[in-house]
Amino acid sequence: MAKQAPTPKSLSLQLIRTITLALIVTLILGGVLIYWHAVQRIEAEMRAAIVVGSRIAHNALDDVDEISATRRRLELTVADFDDDRHLRASLRDPDNVVIRQSILQPPSAAVPEWLYELLAGKPKVVRLELPDAFHKFGTVVLETDSHNEVAEVWSDAKLYLLILTAFCGVVLLILWVALGRALRPLNDLTGAFAEIGAGRYDRRVDIGGPRELVELGSGFNAMSERLSEMEHRNRRLREQLETVQEEERAELARALHDEMSPLLLSVDVDATALRQQEETSRDPDVEKRAAAILDAVLKMKRNVKGILGQLRPSGLHALGLANSIENLVAFWKKRHPDIAFSVNVPPRSFGVRMDAAIQNIVREGIANAIRHASPRGIDISIDIESGNLLSVEIIDDGIGLAPTLTSGYGIIGMQERAALLGGTLEVIDRKDEHGVRVKAILPLDGAEYLSDSKSMEAGTSV
Repeated sequence: MAKQAPTPKSLSLQLIRTITLALIVTLILGGVLIYWHAVQRIEAEMRAAIVVGSRIAHNALDDVDEISATRRRLELTVADFDDDRHLRASLRDPDNVVIRQSILQPPSAAVPEWLYELLAGKPKVVRLELPDAFHKFGTVVLETDSHNEVAEVWSDAKLYLLILTAFCGVVLLILWVALGRALRPLNDLTGAFAEIGAGRYDRRVDIGGPRELVELGSGFNAMSERLSEMEHRNRRLREQLETVQEEERAELARALHDEMSPLLLSVDVDATALRQQEETSRDPDVEKRAAAILDAVLKMKRNVKGILGQLRPSGLHALGLANSIENLVAFWKKRHPDIAFSVNVPPRSFGVRMDAAIQNIVREGIANAIRHASPRGIDISIDIESGNLLSVEIIDDGIGLAPTLTSGYGIIGMQERAALLGGTLEVIDRKDEHGVRVKAILPLDGAEYLSDSKSMEAGTSV
């Protein structure tokens, strides 16, 4: 089994998806850059802090001669680093035991531990080289702490990411609106092409938008106009062809009637004369031959009459469409009394060509239903629909449409008759019940319909 082709996505959706992916990549790259900048910033701040702190401590402890309380001086130096954002100072004895330690300034915002581990490097530790007078009391150790800097970087990064995300959202919204307006003519063109495919060649589109869409709309309108002209030209050609065919049929019918009828009459007269001679001669062989000739002449008359009826259905113009269909239904009722017929035909003419096509479609539809579907009922209806269209339906409740009958000569003939009038015909199985629905949609020619209706009324009043 062949795989069903996937439904193509709309152009605007594909563009929005591509731009969204580009913006997501931009966000990721922006995050990477923010991370790299944050690491470099924290490293520079910690390096600067340790350098500045070492210098401050040395400046406080270098003047040994002016220091009277050495230990107290060390403790005050450590205390000077209280509330520092980046450095922690501690006084340690010769055994590396912490005697006094500075208190760091608490971070301005809580930072996730995973983020701290991701951004902060190893703490930088500096053990100060103090003058010999301080050695017996211990030493001063400076150690960096990047919690405050990471909190600051984290606040800045959130602000940067929020601004970048808002920018991407605004860009997507603007692109969505702009693409919707720019591609709206494409949606109109898509619908217009669908109408062209359905045979409505009078469809035109409004020309506007970008230059490319303007050129595309102009080309579509030019194509539609040419197709409309070709359709009108083809319809005129079909009408001329049908007129020529009707004239040829009429000529053939006249020829059959004018030439065959006298010959058949002559044979009939001669056969009758032979039978009269047989009465005097009493020759049984002559009687048999005369009877055979008369029987052959009778069959020939019936065949010629049937051919004349097919070439030129004289009852249609004399009786009207409704009465002709009633006679057609009566013909089938006489042969199939078990089938219930329902006829809904307006008592009016739709034009000579239209009436002839409708009668032929109804005749073929009834014949197909009786021949192939074994129905219990057949409904025939003719209605005028909106849009100046005529609907012709033949519905049966038989066994349904056989696959071999979807393209038979009868169906093709009905479709050709509908096409000659610029209409369509479909033969499908009924969805609600068993049976087949034959439906023809034929465009009404207002001028012809009016003139034929008047001529019919005038003819019936004479």
